[in-house]
Amino acid sequence: MRRSLLGALALLILAGAGQTSAQNQFVIFKAKTPFDAGKVAPDSARLNDFYVRIGTDRGIQLGMTMNVYRDKELTSEIGSFKFKTTQFIGRVRVYDAQPEFTIARTVELATHGDPHLDRVAVMVGDYVQPVFVVASENLFDKGSSTLRPEAIRELDRAVTFISRFRPIKVRIEGHTDSDGPEDVNMQISEARAQSVKAYLVSQDSIDENVLVPVGYGESKPIASNDTPEGQKKNRRFEIVIEQ
Repeated sequence: MRRSLLGALALLILAGAGQTSAQNQFVIFKAKTPFDAGKVAPDSARLNDFYVRIGTDRGIQLGMTMNVYRDKELTSEIGSFKFKTTQFIGRVRVYDAQPEFTIARTVELATHGDPHLDRVAVMVGDYVQPVFVVASENLFDKGSSTLRPEAIRELDRAVTFISRFRPIKVRIEGHTDSDGPEDVNMQISEARAQSVKAYLVSQDSIDENVLVPVGYGESKPIASNDTPEGQKKNRRFEIVIEQ
């Protein structure tokens, strides 16, 4: 029982690092096709056009990627202990940007890391956060948090991405694959997120109080760790515009 309680509390703390309220976010308010009703095959969901309450005045551009999230209430195995967390549903990409809204299409659904997310579609009422994703095996040396030249080139582009939105909160997420001990991967991801923050602040254009580094270790894979290609996708950091 003690282990279950500790596990629930750990999940709460981890989820809270990226938790936000849909009321304050850029919400999906319309779908061009009827697939927003719920669970459909991923191939069908990719045909959807989703209208999102975020326009060009927010820095949105054609081709930009946005993470899709859904608030979810979980009940622990111990009594009536409940807490709210945030589900990652997938990613959409902007293909039309209007002054008051954008239209985006699903490019990726969450099918790894949580079996309950398999076959889940993007829905009306979900919310999005613009994201700059950097995934490469050459961002850091193995076991190191020192940025390699390839990572710095990507971060120079990220500075422009962040500046477009004039944000008040940006989440820097560090992620790893599942190779190695879980606790070590968590420490590495946290150190790498801090390294990314330090570099962005050094560019003098971003207030350090805006940037929130978070390490997720191997807990949030976006691909299977069973293949080298999937591991490469999971070794990444993401810069997410929260507000």
